[in-house]
Amino acid sequence: MFRVFLILSFLLLFELSGSAQSNRTNGKQNIKPVATQAGSLNIHQDESFEEVLERYKNQNLENNDMPGYRIQIFFGSGREAREKAYEAKALFISDFPLVPAYVLYEAPYFKVRVGDYRTKREATSLFNQLRRKFPDAYITPLSRINLPPLEGDS
Repeated sequence: MFRVFLILSFLLLFELSGSAQSNRTNGKQNIKPVATQAGSLNIHQDESFEEVLERYKNQNLENNDMPGYRIQIFFGSGREAREKAYEAKALFISDFPLVPAYVLYEAPYFKVRVGDYRTKREATSLFNQLRRKFPDAYITPLSRINLPPLEGDS
């Protein structure tokens, strides 16, 4: 008898808690329409904000560089490193005249890096073509490269 009473109490309690969680009235949901009124937004900012923003714009216009990738095709030191670096650059330019090439000297090493790429993926296509002529080539990330032209730019 006690078991039957206990089971009925749980069922009644379960039914009451289920109906308390429902927002339904007469089988339909109680949905309130959202008012669609035009509003206004007032922004109050310090005058110095405009000055800072203008300085930021000017600085970005002056800096014609960005972080990116280049492919290093030569690395060497010693007496003949400079000549070999310029030979590697000339060999590269003969095959890829439209791709920029740079000879760098960071004591005591000469380096030849080519291209200006925004992403490593962009650099990979040229890198795959260079592997045969320059087996020691690799893609290197740099904090500053010259801005490469966007697709469609001439």
